[in-house]
Amino acid sequence: MNLFKSIGFPFLIWIVVISTLIASIIGNVTVLGYHIKGLAWYFPFIFSILILLRTPHRVSFPWYLWLPWVFIVMLYMVFSKYPNALQRSIMMLCPIVVGMAISVFPTRETNLRNVNKVWRNMAIAFYIIIVLKAGVSVTKALPTVTGLAAEVMTVALLATLFAAYYAYGEKKYFILWLGLVAIPIIAMTRTGMVATSLTLPLTFAPLKVYKRSAIFIAIVVAGAALFYTERFQQRMFYSEEGSISEVRLDNPDLRTTGRMALWELLDQKIRTKPWFGHGANAQEEFIFSITGFKGQPHNDWKRLLFDYGYVGTLVFGLCMVMQVFHAWRSGRVTAGETRILFYSAASSFVPLVIFMMTDNIILYAAFFGNLQFTLLGLAYGSLRTSMKDAAMFQNRPLRLGSNPVRRPGPPFPKMFS
Repeated sequence: MNLFKSIGFPFLIWIVVISTLIASIIGNVTVLGYHIKGLAWYFPFIFSILILLRTPHRVSFPWYLWLPWVFIVMLYMVFSKYPNALQRSIMMLCPIVVGMAISVFPTRETNLRNVNKVWRNMAIAFYIIIVLKAGVSVTKALPTVTGLAAEVMTVALLATLFAAYYAYGEKKYFILWLGLVAIPIIAMTRTGMVATSLTLPLTFAPLKVYKRSAIFIAIVVAGAALFYTERFQQRMFYSEEGSISEVRLDNPDLRTTGRMALWELLDQKIRTKPWFGHGANAQEEFIFSITGFKGQPHNDWKRLLFDYGYVGTLVFGLCMVMQVFHAWRSGRVTAGETRILFYSAASSFVPLVIFMMTDNIILYAAFFGNLQFTLLGLAYGSLRTSMKDAAMFQNRPLRLGSNPVRRPGPPFPKMFS
């Protein structure tokens, strides 16, 4: 309890962090027919709704940036004829609700520094979880397949945060970042390796060009050396042997675990209704008709195209770009922990886009989305609090609400006001 009292930040963050850890530890265990991993997004969502019902006027998260996407998801959900459309739709919107709820709390630099201890401890916890679940402690060898893609997504998000701290001169975070980069290698998640390793050279935080270049070159060299190891060759090719030039989607020897065949079938169906899609969660029923079980396409871009068409996918992409720009612009006029949070949250959309190419990350709200928008909510809440403190100090009126107060060198572009 002393740890809870000393940190002094919203209890909702504990809900998000603890539920993520529980989902990672317990995995696919079911209780009364419900997957514990699935409930990990449910509780943050419920608590967030309760918070927003009490204090809707104190939201500082720019929810209006996501309003077009929310409208499309809700509209498709109401008229969907497919099973589980309600649940899948709420799961996609859950992170936005969490970000809004986090942003209502007064947050200061001291709170953020204490919260930073939680992120570090969480990184250590995930390292232990991955090592144990991968069976390294028992077999004394690295596995070829682990099924820990969801957990690695959380690792990639934490890596974006530590990369931003390192960019601001906190050298110890480079060691922490390296530790996180090692996790997808242990878990043998190929997309996770790429997404996590690129969080530093592609961080939005100010990092000198020569450092970015040196880190990127080191990643390429290390990746090439890793590629030709026996373990990696077994994971990449059915023949367990191949070169980098053979990593092509049209190569039948490339080990895609059935993804390519499924994607081709999805593409054929997408072309029948390209603009507005087949409806919320339509792809799940389509996949069931092919495989005999309810699954996901392991490609969120194709999932969006199948369900929402080009129009819905474009709206999602535009909302994401606006959020990145908004957070980046806000980070430029803030300082300290708040600036780092803004830059890391903006940077987190880079691994998100990468994971969307081969995974179902927008449905893994408990592992990535909720934490991602927690960072955004904390940053916007801190910015609002600092503006409120400054206005009180200068004895000036403060306009509260969903749009934070302006100050010289406005953090929010006029186009989004």
